[in-house]
Amino acid sequence: MLNLDQLGLKTTYLTQEEIDLIYLEKFPLDVLRNKLNPGDCLLVKATNNPKSSVVLLNTQTKLTLLNNNNIGMSGFSPRDVKQFAYFNILKNPDFSLVTALGSAGTGKTTVAMANAIDDYFQKKRNIILTKPTHIVSSHENNAFGPVPGDIDEKYAPYVGSFEIVLKKVLGDSASHYYNMMKEKKHLQFMPVEFTRGCTFENCTFILDEVQNMTWHELKTVLSRIGDDAKIILCGDPYQIDANLQIKETGIYKLLTSQMYQSSKFTSTIILTKQYRGKIPDLVYHIDKE
Repeated sequence: MLNLDQLGLKTTYLTQEEIDLIYLEKFPLDVLRNKLNPGDCLLVKATNNPKSSVVLLNTQTKLTLLNNNNIGMSGFSPRDVKQFAYFNILKNPDFSLVTALGSAGTGKTTVAMANAIDDYFQKKRNIILTKPTHIVSSHENNAFGPVPGDIDEKYAPYVGSFEIVLKKVLGDSASHYYNMMKEKKHLQFMPVEFTRGCTFENCTFILDEVQNMTWHELKTVLSRIGDDAKIILCGDPYQIDANLQIKETGIYKLLTSQMYQSSKFTSTIILTKQYRGKIPDLVYHIDKE
């Protein structure tokens, strides 16, 4: 099983006085950075003050103190420290491949969409959304081909979850912006099968339900991402709908590879607190038993 505890936000402890020195830029951060991979976030808690902590991000050049300057993208704010770290990773230009894992309701796709919408308005970056077309308990490779209708009709059942998140992020203006972006093709829903032969540039590419993809399928998408694009992989390795074991998935191969872990442009965050309700939370803890 993929050991999620070894990925994402790490924790260490310093005294309150040492944390104060971090704020004053007088603490030797290299002492902490030497224990981290590129793209790791570090939560530093005060040993003598349980309410005091800071979050640091290991960028390509240094360990950076995260602050609230990036918070509030598209009117959406993080609800816990891991979502806070996730926001900041997405906003950092060093990282073009970001992986967010967690159970349903932890905010993986919502935070990714908030960042995408913000970058659309601030940087004119188009948004591409996709997910594998597997259905629950399906033993077929996918469920896309047999569905009747044109491309929009075929893909409509898979687009629904994206539309819900988009409307949550865009708020009262959701319908206006949603229709405008789709009409101008600034927002596109694309089946994984249709990414072959494409090159995605100057965009935010969100790939959801990534746990249902083989390595062949995942690399088909990853190999189409240009240097000026950001791709965000979202998934829950404990909820695989495809006929795969965790070690057979593409995300397992990616995250456990030495190349990914040592890359300076990749980052991983594990979200653990879910906000959907007590039943999804119960399911999450049953899976963890």
